[in-house]
Amino acid sequence: MSKHSINFSDLESGLNSCGSSWLCAQSHGLLCGRLAVLGPNAFNLCIEQIFDNTSSQKVSRDDCVLMLEDLFKDTWAQLVERQSEFELFLPDDERNITERTEAISQWCDGFLHGIVTGKKPKKLKDHLNQDPLNVIIKDFLEITRATVNEEAGEEDNESAFEEVMEYIRVSVQLVYEELADFRDDAIEKKIKNQKDLN
Repeated sequence: MSKHSINFSDLESGLNSCGSSWLCAQSHGLLCGRLAVLGPNAFNLCIEQIFDNTSSQKVSRDDCVLMLEDLFKDTWAQLVERQSEFELFLPDDERNITERTEAISQWCDGFLHGIVTGKKPKKLKDHLNQDPLNVIIKDFLEITRATVNEEAGEEDNESAFEEVMEYIRVSVQLVYEELADFRDDAIEKKIKNQKDLN
């Protein structure tokens, strides 16, 4: 049972209607990566990236943004609780294993974009180049190339999928924990800058 309030198929259709080049699972990966680096301040950056170069009607885009905002809030709450509540936003189990494997590879692609694109201060680069984050990044890169083993049975493929999904889920929580100091500094700097502007 999904802990997210947004339906995967609804957001999938919304992104397509908006003309975004970002896929549904990939977008959630991006949200998670940005959350790990910047915390709750990350949402607007994600929206800019997801809707870059779109030319769809504003109403369609606004509906899609609202869904992404709900998903962002759900995900942030799960990560902040730090009690293994975090859940990947992926297609339902009713979809075939090939579709779900493609989605999990897209999810990892989005997550990597979230933590390695944009401005990278030296402190963040240092974090990403050390264990365990550098290992997780390499593993996620491998998962972006994941495919279904056509020679294996359905049960074996399902088991492998569950194992990979659990590894990603735990790894994301670890990344979030490991970047806590950097994230707190980034939030404090933004608050200070806002006060200076006022």
